[in-house]
Amino acid sequence: MGHVVKIGRYEIIDAELNAEKPDTVSIPCLTNPGLSYQLDGWDHETSVPAWIDGEPVDLEIGHYDKQQDRWVLKKPA
Repeated sequence: MGHVVKIGRYEIIDAELNAEKPDTVSIPCLTNPGLSYQLDGWDHETSVPAWIDGEPVDLEIGHYDKQQDRWVLKKPA
């Protein structure tokens, strides 16, 4: 099931929260190229202020998943 994630001016309606790892958020690059380019340039220690389904959260950049062409962000513990 998709969730609405907002990062800056970007609203990602096809973001996925992993049921097995509920602390991760996946953002597909194909449908969100502008945000993907920005995430590629950010440092891994950079906090990413976001909203998930209307709830504020600071995310951390996890990694880029080449196989599925998506960014994986982590919710802090």
